[in-house]
Amino acid sequence: MQNLLVDSAAYIDLLRSGVDVRQRLLPFLRSGCLYNCGVVRAEVLRAMKAPRARDGLEAFFDIIPEVPCDARLWRYVSHLGWELGRRGKWPPVTDLAIAACALRVGALLVSPDAHFEVVPGLTLQAEIPE
Repeated sequence: MQNLLVDSAAYIDLLRSGVDVRQRLLPFLRSGCLYNCGVVRAEVLRAMKAPRARDGLEAFFDIIPEVPCDARLWRYVSHLGWELGRRGKWPPVTDLAIAACALRVGALLVSPDAHFEVVPGLTLQAEIPE
């Protein structure tokens, strides 16, 4: 099973459609292939309206290994943003950080956002693989 990092837009889309994302991602977590990052955590949890649902998802995030967003990662985000900017591509810094986290652990990034398509070396898919 390939490493997987799910973008906040994918989480939010699934939650809005009534999917229990915890159950959907449990096989990836059990196999040690699921990762998260602080940017995704913050974006998803701030969008949650119901406190109980938010608490449940936060508890799930607490058991997913989180890719460290250390100084080395932020240097890479800065470099990547600069390189892409020279080509006229300006993805949001948050998306660059999420992409950098996925690249760090060799993960497939699940996201419906086209911003990620410009990131060199990133494997992207719109939906969670079966």
